[in-house]
Amino acid sequence: MQKYRSILLTRPIRASRRTRNDLLSINSGLEILISPLIEIQYTSYDFFQKEYSGYIFTSENAILSLMFRGVSLGRVDVYCVGHRTQRLATKLGYNVLGTFPRVKLMVRRLSKLNIRGKLFYFRGAHVSCDLKSTLGKEGIEIEELVVYNQLTRSLSKEAFMLLTNQPSLIPLYSARTAKLFSKEASELASNGHLICAMSENIKREVILDWNIEVAPRDSSTDYVTQFCHT
Repeated sequence: MQKYRSILLTRPIRASRRTRNDLLSINSGLEILISPLIEIQYTSYDFFQKEYSGYIFTSENAILSLMFRGVSLGRVDVYCVGHRTQRLATKLGYNVLGTFPRVKLMVRRLSKLNIRGKLFYFRGAHVSCDLKSTLGKEGIEIEELVVYNQLTRSLSKEAFMLLTNQPSLIPLYSARTAKLFSKEASELASNGHLICAMSENIKREVILDWNIEVAPRDSSTDYVTQFCHT
C-alpha cells in the first residue's frame, strides 16, 4: 500500500480545519493543504415558529445558521443526521429523538413511525435527498426552509501545484464535492494520487481515472490515516 504525506482537503473551511486538526493529532508529520470547493453562506430568511411534531437537521450548518441569525427554538424534538449535528443540537438544549449516520437511514426510520402533524426541515440550498418529496410519499408532511447556501469555489493555485508536483491523498466527503473536484482536476495527470471516497455514492461522482478507495460505513478519520506516512 502506497503511503502519503501530502493531503488535500476540499471540504468547507470549518469542516476542513476540523479534519486537519483530527489528522494532525494522529500524525503530526502530515503536510495538509486546505482548498475548499464549497463555501457555506448563511442566507437571509424569516422563520415563524408554529406547532410542529419535530424538526429535522441533516447538517450542523443548518443549526449554525440559526445560531448566526439568533433563532432559538427552545426545547423542541429534533432528528439529526451526523453525530456532530447531534452534539450541537444537544448543546443548544434540543431534545434529540434520533441520530442517523445517513439521510437514507433516517428516512427509513421516520417512515415507520406514527408521526402526526408536520415536521420542519431546516436545509441547505443543495441537498442529496429531497426529503419533502421522499417523506411525503410515506405520508409524512414536511415544511422546509433554506437557511444556508453552498457556493462553489475553484481549487487554489497552491492545490494545483501540489497535485502537479507530488502524489497526494484526497479524501472526499460529499457527492457534490466529488463532482466539483473531478471537474477541477480533469486536466491533471493521476500522478500517483489516491482519492478516498467516504461512500459508494461519492465514488460514483468521481469521473477521473485515478486510484480510488471507498471507506467502510460509518468510518472516521482513522480510515484516512491508514494511507498516510507514519
